[in-house]
Amino acid sequence: MVFLSIAAPLVAFRYSYGLWQVPDPAQIAAGQNQTITLYYSDGRTELARISPKSGNRSSIRFQDIPGHVQHAVLAAEDNTFWENSGFDLTGIARAAWNNLTGDSGGGSTITQQYVKKATGNEELSFGRKWRELVLAKKMADTYDKKDLLTAYLNTVYFGRGANGIQAAAQAYFGKDVQRLDVSEAALLAGVIQRPTYWDPDVDRENAERRWNFVLDQMAGQGWLSDRASLKFPATLPRDASPSTARLQIENQVLAELEDLAHLHRDELHQRGYRVITTIDRDAQTSVEQTVSTVMAGQPDYLRAAVVSLDPDSGGVLAYHGGGNGVGLDYAQSPQEAGTTFGTFVAVAALRQGYRLDHPLNGSSPRMIDGIPFQNPADVRCSPCTLRTSLQLQASTASAALASQVGVGAVADAAYQLGIPRELRGKPSLGKDPDTRIAVGSGSTTVRTFDMASAYATLAAGGVRTSPHFVSRVEDIAGNVRYNATVSLSQVISPKIAYSVTTALTSVDLASGLTAAIRPGTRPYGDDGGTAKAWMVGYTKDIVTAVWLGADKILRIKNKEGKDITALGEPATIWRAVMDAYRGDQTTASQPPNPAARPSPPTTR
Repeated sequence: MVFLSIAAPLVAFRYSYGLWQVPDPAQIAAGQNQTITLYYSDGRTELARISPKSGNRSSIRFQDIPGHVQHAVLAAEDNTFWENSGFDLTGIARAAWNNLTGDSGGGSTITQQYVKKATGNEELSFGRKWRELVLAKKMADTYDKKDLLTAYLNTVYFGRGANGIQAAAQAYFGKDVQRLDVSEAALLAGVIQRPTYWDPDVDRENAERRWNFVLDQMAGQGWLSDRASLKFPATLPRDASPSTARLQIENQVLAELEDLAHLHRDELHQRGYRVITTIDRDAQTSVEQTVSTVMAGQPDYLRAAVVSLDPDSGGVLAYHGGGNGVGLDYAQSPQEAGTTFGTFVAVAALRQGYRLDHPLNGSSPRMIDGIPFQNPADVRCSPCTLRTSLQLQASTASAALASQVGVGAVADAAYQLGIPRELRGKPSLGKDPDTRIAVGSGSTTVRTFDMASAYATLAAGGVRTSPHFVSRVEDIAGNVRYNATVSLSQVISPKIAYSVTTALTSVDLASGLTAAIRPGTRPYGDDGGTAKAWMVGYTKDIVTAVWLGADKILRIKNKEGKDITALGEPATIWRAVMDAYRGDQTTASQPPNPAARPSPPTTR
């Protein structure tokens, strides 16, 4: 029995070894020149094309790759490369253990990674891993290790549209690979596993963590003697061209496919995949045109962000990150939420048994928990109730309610609805939030993307979904390579969601749309000025969050020199997107009623 358990795999390995042909390294480079096509949610109308950047590929010879560059890549990906037979049994065992324990980290050698790129098969299956292992062994037997490492470094994707180490050196540092120093080489090696995410312009903290890991590995292998003297290197801006909504969508799609589908840009180009997004053509066209119109002629410091979601599926219907000429996506930029956060205070109170008619003190100004609070200009709410504090955005009443139910309960309600606990490795609501959480100031910051997600949970009757951009990925023959799965979780009761929705529901006089509407501001000073302006609202079919502000805390004014308010420019953008998506749908004009919703599907 023991003999069979040993002999059977050996026989299978020998049979597979003779049956399967190793891929020619040339086919990888030749196959990476196809366009990735993004489609709107209808699956027919083209949204964008991501073409291979021919200028971002330049092959180099082995002798042109400095030793410290080789060592950095081997330290990050395969420190036994020169000794192993194409695969590493220790690494495979470690990867298996990580999978069992829920930890991260793979066991693929550089040769296995190279085989995966050649075959274009990244399916998570035993069959794929077996084939990869056999072909890795055969490739190691067929080609010189120097040729394999050179081919790998000429084809691996480093982010920023750069395939190969030479293109990466230019994209990140504006220099040839021969001129990279040790710190720069370690940074590039560190981004290989997650090139879209671990670019320091995207996630500085994880980029530094990986950089340190690579240097520690190099030191441990005896490849580095001056570890302590090295400093994290500065990189060129990720995208020095003006940012557009389409480019931002492309970036989000690529990052999502890398994270959820394990599809990297190089494989997408190699196979010429079709990506069907969740983006609605009418809503996206409207947001692009309206933002362009509203922002024309505005002060240079003014920024905008817009996110629309389908409450049922979490699919992103429209997306615009503003842009300031260096590629920063403001839909993903943490901002103070202002009085829009009062909705989460109400949810926390209702979860504790409070009623909408619960009396509150909305007098202004006043001290609460030793902190001064003041209502927005022209807001009067004394006497006041929970319901009217929601409708009027009464800061003092909301702060008093937060004090009663507890700051921790408010934070938990926000987390449950969809505000992440951490942004860029730090608590999104601050390390120790205080009563100012009620008005979204102090250390409380959220992204426009997350604000839309949290309000979508209310629109869906308390069912939280996972926001996403991709519906499915198809090859050129129409075969589905990836199909998005929607995660559904009932995080608050339908009754609470409906109570909050009812309190927020009104008729937008400019459009006639009946929706749950929550304007919000982060004030500047005590005289009615605004530093951040929000407009968030939803029907049962769509939720849209709009933010206007600046990179710094300052009093924002429009091109006419007037203070920007939530009901001004943000409401104009919100209204246009909601109207465009609504079209002729009569059901969209009704307030969302969780009790009447059918059960949403589990996949899209």
